[in-house]
Amino acid sequence: MARLVVISNRVAVPKTGSRAGGLEVAVLAALKRNPGMWFGWSGRVASKEIETRTIEADKVSYVLTDLPREDYNEYYNGFANRVLWPILHYRLDLAEFTRRNLSGYMRVTSISPAS
Repeated sequence: MARLVVISNRVAVPKTGSRAGGLEVAVLAALKRNPGMWFGWSGRVASKEIETRTIEADKVSYVLTDLPREDYNEYYNGFANRVLWPILHYRLDLAEFTRRNLSGYMRVTSISPAS
């Protein structure tokens, strides 16, 4: 049987009351039909050591990674929420691009700048 693999900005952690937004409804419906793995940010900001853990629930593996404060500020709050979210929701008027937040995005997603 094939397994569905989902990678997203944030994961809806089961049984914590945490919500990942509108994406959650579609992803959970797809994972209900095709059990698999959902990778992404846990919603936690790491104080010292970054922790990656797996939670198993309803035939789905939730692979969760914490973010250090700098990555949370530049990648999640910065680039993901101030650039990607507005652009992908047709709200170009809300997009706020900065090189610092782009650097955070590139660092977290392991994209190397072109030489």
